[in-house]
Amino acid sequence: MPRVPSSLRLESKRIGFPPDDEAQDRLQEKDAQPEPDQDRLSLVIGPGERSSLDRLLRVVAGMLTVAAVLGSAALLLSDAGPQLRAAVKFTVRLAPRAWAFLGHAPLSAMPLLLIGSAYVGLQALLRPVGIELLKRLMLGSAFLLWGVVQLMPPSVVATDLGDLVITLYVLDLGLIIRGELQGL
Repeated sequence: MPRVPSSLRLESKRIGFPPDDEAQDRLQEKDAQPEPDQDRLSLVIGPGERSSLDRLLRVVAGMLTVAAVLGSAALLLSDAGPQLRAAVKFTVRLAPRAWAFLGHAPLSAMPLLLIGSAYVGLQALLRPVGIELLKRLMLGSAFLLWGVVQLMPPSVVATDLGDLVITLYVLDLGLIIRGELQGL
């Protein structure tokens, strides 16, 4: 390191910079610290690292979420109007067997089942505890049951399951409101 003229050295002391000798000592201390061994594999998962199962759950939850959004878009497009229905009918003429799978009931059930599955699966990754886990599982279960109800023909069982879905939503929202009021 080149020597600093004495007038600059005095100036650096006056404005709060450390003298050259102290700065040199700090640099040597910093260089003397051992660097972590990059060649060894750690069996302990640190706070910033994720296990393979966590990564798999993240991918599955992400894929289910995208599929649910696409399913919702398909639902909206199928109900959009006469112009879009004509396009759907044209597409259906090209693939007659697809129509059996693309009726309204499966289209309305698909996004509900996919997003419910994604949300319930996400809880294994997030690992909430206590009442928070209960609220999240109720919400995911409500979506799953709602999707099942969409696939069922009108009946007493379908009505009862629909009522259960409503109850799950009301309980979940009630717990959320209770938690918010306690926080005030």
